[in-house]
Amino acid sequence: MSTSLLYHIFGLKGIRYKTTRFEGERLIFEAEMVTKDIPCPDCGTTNIIFKGSKWRQLLLPPIGRKRCLLELLYHRVQCLKCKRIWWPQLSFMLGKHSYARSFALQVLDLLKMATIKDIANYMRVGWDMIKNIHKLKLKRMYKSRPIKNIKYIGIDEFAIKKGHSYMTIFVDLRDGRVIHAVEGKSKKAILPFLKRLKRHARKLKAISMDMSASYFWAVKEILPKVDIVFDRFHVMGLMNKAIDIFRRQYQQALNKTDRKVLKGARFLLLSNYENLNEDKKLRLDELLQLNEPLAKMHLMKEQLRLFWDMKTRQDAARFLNSWSYEAMNSGIPALAKVARTLMLYRTGLLTYFDHKITNAPVEGLVNKIKTLKRQAYGFRDIEYFKLRLYHLHQQRYSLAG
Repeated sequence: MSTSLLYHIFGLKGIRYKTTRFEGERLIFEAEMVTKDIPCPDCGTTNIIFKGSKWRQLLLPPIGRKRCLLELLYHRVQCLKCKRIWWPQLSFMLGKHSYARSFALQVLDLLKMATIKDIANYMRVGWDMIKNIHKLKLKRMYKSRPIKNIKYIGIDEFAIKKGHSYMTIFVDLRDGRVIHAVEGKSKKAILPFLKRLKRHARKLKAISMDMSASYFWAVKEILPKVDIVFDRFHVMGLMNKAIDIFRRQYQQALNKTDRKVLKGARFLLLSNYENLNEDKKLRLDELLQLNEPLAKMHLMKEQLRLFWDMKTRQDAARFLNSWSYEAMNSGIPALAKVARTLMLYRTGLLTYFDHKITNAPVEGLVNKIKTLKRQAYGFRDIEYFKLRLYHLHQQRYSLAG
């Protein structure tokens, strides 16, 4: 081993190799700091001398199955011009961390193909060290998240953990990038970021969201000139929920024999008709012939899906008026309730035809987030979790925590 090899293998510059020793599974390189080409942070001169020293140990990437360390005789320096004394930072050091830059770079490379736990086991270090290396990298990457050119944003929430603990994410619908994440789903939680959007996102045209009252009124208060588009998948989810509630109530009123007819009908009723195979279509048709109220609910659900296929906003307005009138006069309370809700949010539904945006990219990200949480068995560090969300759009490998 030589000074040159230490430089080419581990990137150790400004030191002189002294010796190597083996201690069990550890390979320890002894070296001494020799560089004096260090500018004074006050006056900028490189006219310095060594003044005091200490031993410092740094982790290096492993060689084979051997854990490698550097034991460095580290010198304090003094500027001969202004007399300042300090401990310098060599090029391979990362602040006061107990690992060299080459160790951190290898960890970041391995994170592209393995979990934090696997890397920690391979490197024979603690889980938190690997996590903190990744966290520092992500902090530098996402210190600034530009929003000035954003035109369309999607808002949605997901559960962080059990017990009604939620997080709200704001997603750039153009590239699927999470631009902000905040704990909670209340109006108070999202107001600070909406105010930031008002100051900087001058090109923002519309925001897609579910029919959450807290989101709606927060956007209306801070961004009154930005259009609100209610997401079609959440609207259809409202209709599906009404069908499911009606099905359960209807099923409970039947005797045991008739209940068997409805058994397993939930999937058939909530699925899009054209997505069912021929056998399931036949079974659904038979079921609907025997249950007139359910048949009416299912027919109205399928008709509502045609709303987003309208050519113009005017056509959509006429369709929505006609559908709502029929639903409210159907004699089915659950269906009438959906119609009243849609008429209440009529403007947000019709705004879709001005921008043609949905929360589909956001829903895709939420599914990725669920996978991320499941593979990581939860996140204790919320700041790190948010950084992983900001990085989610760039990950093309199996997500792991």
